[in-house]
Amino acid sequence: MATAPENTLSSFAEAERVGVDEIELDVKVTRDGELVILHDRTVDRTAAVSTPFLHTPIETMTFDELRTVDLGGGEQIPTFEETLDATSVLLQVEIKAPNAARPLAQFLQSRPESDQARCLVTSFDPLSLADFTDEWSGAPRGTGLHVPELDTNWREQAQRIGVSTILIPLSIVTRPLVDELHDAGYLVAASLIEGPGDVRRVLEMDVDSSASNAPEYARRLLEESAEFTARFPDFARIGALLASHSS
Repeated sequence: MATAPENTLSSFAEAERVGVDEIELDVKVTRDGELVILHDRTVDRTAAVSTPFLHTPIETMTFDELRTVDLGGGEQIPTFEETLDATSVLLQVEIKAPNAARPLAQFLQSRPESDQARCLVTSFDPLSLADFTDEWSGAPRGTGLHVPELDTNWREQAQRIGVSTILIPLSIVTRPLVDELHDAGYLVAASLIEGPGDVRRVLEMDVDSSASNAPEYARRLLEESAEFTARFPDFARIGALLASHSS
């Protein structure tokens, strides 16, 4: 997110402020078993200042070591527990490392049902989703499989794991495919919204959800789309309420 370091508590607070319905975040696990929020394997790209751990893989670091990394603006790498406590919207929790799958399932089982009900657990890796489901098959929102390319055996993998949601790039999804997946009982997410044409495509494809790396801009695009607000009048009313609260 543009106004705060990515995957930090301040970025999540900013996303909630502009009115997102869901936040996507990435989960890894440290050497000593702490679930943390980080996209990359190392902090080389996201650390604001030099650190001895700049190129150290997260899975080889302790949580205390990871906490010494400065992401800028006083931000540290948050734990998943801190993130659950600091947010109130739905969460799309992507397993970024296979060794985080079972700890994530165990941890979510320990949380209140209200937190469990907010989380859709996703991954590009079918084995990670299989491990998560093997550990806990009762996730209320189920699991989601990212499908970056369509010419693979992803249908078989999705069926075998029993996922609830298929996530496909907006650039390659087709309406017949969305209809097929809906008929099979899946929800379909297609991203990203980066311009007005993407809003039109989201509507044409009839997908269930989409995402953006610039949520405030994306929300403005949706509010400016007469077709979108006509189809989803509650969205327009919520946007007006948010605007009145911020003025």
